[in-house]
Amino acid sequence: MVKPAFQIEVPDITDDDLLQCRLLVEVNAHSFTYTLLNQRNMGPLVIKYFQLDQEKNKQFTGTLKEILENEPLLKRAVKETLLVYNFPESSLVPEPLFSMDTNKEIIDIVHGNLQKGLVLSEKIPWWELFNVYRISPELHHLLQQQFTAGKYWHYYSLLLKSYKMFDSGEGRDCLKVIFYPDKMVTLVIREGKVYLMQTFNYQDARDVAYYLLNICKQLGINPGEIKVLIGGLIDRQSALSEELHKYFLQIIFEEIDESIKITDELKELPLHYFSSILKMAVCA
Repeated sequence: MVKPAFQIEVPDITDDDLLQCRLLVEVNAHSFTYTLLNQRNMGPLVIKYFQLDQEKNKQFTGTLKEILENEPLLKRAVKETLLVYNFPESSLVPEPLFSMDTNKEIIDIVHGNLQKGLVLSEKIPWWELFNVYRISPELHHLLQQQFTAGKYWHYYSLLLKSYKMFDSGEGRDCLKVIFYPDKMVTLVIREGKVYLMQTFNYQDARDVAYYLLNICKQLGINPGEIKVLIGGLIDRQSALSEELHKYFLQIIFEEIDESIKITDELKELPLHYFSSILKMAVCA
């Protein structure tokens, strides 16, 4: 049985508690995360993160199905369910240029046509952008079976929506990076516009530094002046953090917004681990 790599969970969750909750589920190629946010008091009841290390004889959807079958909380009724796909085959299209007829062509041109996936699209709230993305039909079918009333989003769309709601107040240019064990999701905002939204795979700290410095070079950004907002699975005292501090002088580890209740359970782990997913759960 697949066990969570880390989790927080308040004790004695009642049916009434769950009926006040928004369930947000995030799926990517190597991990599965879900959080239950009580919208009545804005307190997270559960956050669980599973690492999807694929076995030789078990497909991705098989591993995911095993998790879904062994999580009792995912079988109980909640107020609302949001399913978030965090896969890199995505393209942001300016609203005036968007057309349903060209969605597949856009994805095939940008990301190749070897993968015969399901192409979806959505308008990103508060931005004049559409997100066109491709996902696995098998994965989509599995989640549709498990969460019959679920609403679907792409991670990039909710990241932009949460940025507008929580992080754009200062009006400063920003490089935002959300870390996973083997990849990082990177967002660059300049003068209130999206300059870059992309996922990069990495093996060590030098890879991360190279990608971020190359982004700065390509976009004409001074690494010493740009605000770097960091969240996800990165430790403050890690070799990765030390490497980033060599080149970037305005690093900020993302905090949980004051509108979200910080429970005793939440304090057991660094808050920037799950600041992004909780912000998404609030604004989705």
